[in-house]
Parts: sequence; C-alpha cells; structure tokens
Amino acid sequence: MYRNFDEMLNKIRENPQKKKIAVAAAHDREVLECAVTAKKEQIADFILIGKENRIREILSELGENPDTWTILAETSDSKAAALAASMASKGEADALMKGLLQTSTFLRALFQKELGLVPPKTIVSQVTVSEYPSQDRLLLITDCAVNVTPGYDEKINLIQNAVSLAQKIDIPLPKVACIAPVEVVNEKMPETIDAAMLSKACDRGQIKGCVVDGPLALDNALSPEAAKAKGITSDVAGYADILLMPNLCTGNAIYKALHYFGNLKTGSAVIGAKIPVVLTSRSDTAESKLHAVALSVL
Repeated sequence: MYRNFDEMLNKIRENPQKKKIAVAAAHDREVLECAVTAKKEQIADFILIGKENRIREILSELGENPDTWTILAETSDSKAAALAASMASKGEADALMKGLLQTSTFLRALFQKELGLVPPKTIVSQVTVSEYPSQDRLLLITDCAVNVTPGYDEKINLIQNAVSLAQKIDIPLPKVACIAPVEVVNEKMPETIDAAMLSKACDRGQIKGCVVDGPLALDNALSPEAAKAKGITSDVAGYADILLMPNLCTGNAIYKALHYFGNLKTGSAVIGAKIPVVLTSRSDTAESKLHAVALSVL
C-alpha cells in the first residue's frame, strides 16, 4: 500500500511507463511545470495542444528547449479539447489532461459519441486522492467534479470506479464510507437512505471488491476515537479508505478544504472512460497536477 505520493512516484520511476498524455489548452504555467517535471523523471511524455507562442514562451522560462516538445497549435479551447480527445481515440495518446480551460468544455470533448471514449451507459466519475498524514496513508474522495447529484444507482458506479482506482494503488479491499451529516437513517435526509441501501447491498454481495458502511458522518468515517465515542462498531468507521460524498457540492468543498485549510497533498483522476483522464482544477498547483499524472500512469 502506498502511504504517500512520494512512494507512488518512486515506484513509477523504478519502472518508467513513458505513457503519452495529450494536454488540451496546455498554455498554463502550472500544467507545463508539471509536464517538465514528469518528462525529466520519465513518468510520462506529453503532446501539448494550445496557444503555441505562449506554450513556447513558458517552456523557455522553465529552462526547456520548446523544439524538443510536441506542440500542436490551437487557439480555440473547444477545438484543443476535441483534438486531444480525437488523438486518444486513435491511440495516438494514452491519456487526456485538462489544461487552462473550463471543465465543461473538456468533458464535452471526452463524451463525443463518435469517438467512443466513454462506453454507452457508463458513469464516469472523479476521484480525489489525498495524503492522510495522521494515519500515514492515502484517502480517496468521490465525486468532487463530475456528477452533481448522483442517485442510488449512480452511487454504485461511483463506488466501483473509486474501488478500481484504490486497487491500482495497492488497497486490495477498500473500506467505503457513505458520508452524511449524521450516522443514523433520517427520512428527511435522502443521502442517509442511499447510504443504508448501499451498505446493505454490499452485505448481500451486490457491490463487490470492497466493504461499504453508512450513513457515517465525516468524523466517524475518519476518526476511530469519534466512532468509539458514538458507539459505532464497524469495519469502516474510523478507517475509511474511500469517502463517498452525497453530492458534488460537498465533495468539491472538501477537496478544496484539503488544500486551503489542511495544506494536504492531493491528486485526482477521472475513472470510467476507456483511457485515463487527468482532470485538475485550474487553480491546482504543479505538484497536485503531477500527482494526478502519476495516478493516470498507474
């Protein structure tokens, strides 16, 4: 099990993958700083699509020779995203990465039916991976960027997507906590009802590869002391590997709080498409983007 991103990056350096990542709207300093580091450390190679003059300018400022990079000129964000997605569908790129453009524009290109990157009826979801120093391990949170108000069936897919990523980072049987404001079922809080149904479905083998419990408030999911104080006996409470958020608003707020309040290292991935997708916030640091690239390589 990886305890932090440094261990993950070291593992990739030991066995260079050289995956090729197409970056849509790559004319962004943090994105290019991430790409430069990843390329130097043989974590990945990049196809940079966007405003060519700006890309070259930033690469030069970072001490790079722009002529040694693959740069495709495209000033339109939507066309840059479409070109990146098209290259992935043709096998010319192993993964997609969002640069300096709106998430909606980027996802619209990913979901083009004619490209076939997202199979029919597939639920694509975003997973944030965060270091959790107090327990010396990694923690996964979903969904923070794609599914706005997932229902019960969608939440099953969100869990399965997060479990698939957890297993890639050496958590063989992840513990999933369905997060709600309280740890009891309350008919006025639909998220508690979904959580109870998901927990029972897992007990009966309808959700596989993990252990699910809920509803659990955030403190009960992460703190064994809080779970004990509230008399909660569970394999998940206090030691959750995956936090299933009730909706995107909650997930997005938690994701940003990790950075701005907790100063924790994070990385994110979009799971469910036929290829890995690096979907980071435009305000994410180069380090966070590098962590996301590492997840996509794995």
